[in-house]
Amino acid sequence: MGQLFICNSSREQYKQAVKQFIDLCNNIGSTCSARRNISQTTAVKFLYARKFDITRAVSLYEQHEQIRLKEGLYNIDPDAEPLYSELKTGKFTILPARDSSGAAIALFTANKHSPLNVTHTTTLQGIVYQLDCALQDTETQKAGLVFIYDMSGSKYSNFDYDLSQKILTLLKVSVHISSSLLYKK
Repeated sequence: MGQLFICNSSREQYKQAVKQFIDLCNNIGSTCSARRNISQTTAVKFLYARKFDITRAVSLYEQHEQIRLKEGLYNIDPDAEPLYSELKTGKFTILPARDSSGAAIALFTANKHSPLNVTHTTTLQGIVYQLDCALQDTETQKAGLVFIYDMSGSKYSNFDYDLSQKILTLLKVSVHISSSLLYKK
């Protein structure tokens, strides 16, 4: 697998990178991926996240698929309980504003989390559902996403170390977000 960098390059190179990414992901033969036949939209998201470095984008895609499979983050239905109620809490929100570089802003409000009342899977499904929606926007794909983990007003009963670790892993390793834009408040 070679590297192909595209900044202000030709449309043909862009198309070639997308095609190469799709071909590589569809032919990897890995047992970790529950999905195949990757769409052009999905390819572009992962390529943007790694500045069109195909090798790194494919690696990110594989890691992304592994974490989704491990945590049960497929077939997310936002209208089904308990996910519907989880989304209504506002615990995780994509804010309407952007930062100065154009990155979208995601906020996890820890004091709205009650570990005894919701499973990790439901919370992670809520986060993934909203991140997937946010990453449909090409500006977000290009500029990235700032993640704020707001612990203000939290009590010990709101804290869930295992969930925090899963969220950070999801963001840093497996979701198409530039890890340099990861913040903790």
